[in-house]
Amino acid sequence: MFKRSVSWVLTVCTLLSMVALAGCGEGTNEPAADTSADVAETVEETKDALEARLDVSDDLPDADFEGKTFMICGDDACLSYYLVEEQTGEVVNDAVFQRNLNVQERYNVSIDANVFPEGDIMKNVKNSVLAADDAYQMIACHIIYQGMAAVDGTMYNWYDLPYVNFDKPWWSFSTKEDLTYKDMAFIAIGDFGLSSIYSTYCMFYNKEMAVEHNLPDMYELVNSGEWTLDKMMELCDGVYTDLNGDGERNLEDKHALITDCKSAANSYLWAFGKKIATQQADGTYDLSYYDDKLVSIVERMYNLYYESGYVFTDPQSWGDTYLPAFIEGRGLFVNGQFKQATGTYRDVEFDFGIIPYPKYNEEQETYFTVAGGSVSSSAIPLTALRDDVVATMFAALSAETWKSVMPQYYDVVLKYKGARDEASIAMIDTILDGRSLGFEFIYDAFSGFVYKTATILSGNVALPTYVAQQQKPVVKHYEKVRDLFFPELGG
Repeated sequence: MFKRSVSWVLTVCTLLSMVALAGCGEGTNEPAADTSADVAETVEETKDALEARLDVSDDLPDADFEGKTFMICGDDACLSYYLVEEQTGEVVNDAVFQRNLNVQERYNVSIDANVFPEGDIMKNVKNSVLAADDAYQMIACHIIYQGMAAVDGTMYNWYDLPYVNFDKPWWSFSTKEDLTYKDMAFIAIGDFGLSSIYSTYCMFYNKEMAVEHNLPDMYELVNSGEWTLDKMMELCDGVYTDLNGDGERNLEDKHALITDCKSAANSYLWAFGKKIATQQADGTYDLSYYDDKLVSIVERMYNLYYESGYVFTDPQSWGDTYLPAFIEGRGLFVNGQFKQATGTYRDVEFDFGIIPYPKYNEEQETYFTVAGGSVSSSAIPLTALRDDVVATMFAALSAETWKSVMPQYYDVVLKYKGARDEASIAMIDTILDGRSLGFEFIYDAFSGFVYKTATILSGNVALPTYVAQQQKPVVKHYEKVRDLFFPELGG
């Protein structure tokens, strides 16, 4: 799990709001001095919090790298999170620019990148490793492709590098707890890859439709622990309306839930706490996919998607092709990712809320979620020379991201531009506290069970038959992953 301390909420936006309320409160006789004192106290608390973050040492040495270029092989879709050319006035862009400038000046080094479409990155890295040309010092790309390359033996073990301390707050909990075995980790996830937040799965709901259909306060429902699959199905019942009168459910109608049947559907496995494969300390692994809980999940999800009569989904659709109904106010709930709050839904005309995926049942204590596979993780190619430069640069960039970029991204952009109210802001913390990126996800390589949920939910295959057909190749795949960490068990 990612257990993060992300409560850096008291930003300038909050302070301005407080000042505005103090100055514009109609009919109030409260002394201005009291409000000013409150604002001053809040300013001081905010200052102390940010100063405390800045004071956390990265424990890195002083060094002069004599103008060396630190070259990143990166995903073109995430370029703006690790390399920007100039300041533009946009908050995150300028924070990234300043972060890079600070690190470059600190170590007399330049930062550059070669970018490729996500599907081509690891091919270029592998060619570079085979040629032993030291073309790249770091890889920043799609975690699934990176997991595939790691199994091929092209990655450096992070624990063989100096100055890398996964106990520092800019590293994800999953790097140490889920991706490390026998003091080996070939993939690291940290704040340098901002996409690990914006690609986190969540749900949005239309507040006006919620009132129209007499829904309870959704935030109270989540906080009470009562937001479950059964409760969602109960609230969805009776919402669907055939607006165009053609007698068929389609995108032009009003729907209770809008979702795709691929990545958003996969995320329900994590939301329901379903384990897929767990590597054990002795190198064995538990392929725990097919069990009574999976049977129950598939039956209930199939009923939800295809038999309930109030869900719009398309088994063939990826991405945002199914979202116009929600954008145009014809969807009560929609599965999605945080990035849609600051992008796709930024200018919708109605108020929306942000909530986690429902729990499997009330006995489940925590709301769980996962970040999408397009999250950018980090790795070091085997041919990278001068490990002191590589380790120092990446640790410095990660630390500087946590200190100066993350407060801007998380608080200003996501919380205050994406979320429409204070309760939604609290929900973001709740969702992120239950986020996971584990071994079975990152090393799935599209060959495990993680991405087969869509096929199972299509209804065109019998679950026991399908799992039996897939079991042998899936087991073979995880044996390759096992051999990466435990080669002595292979053969």
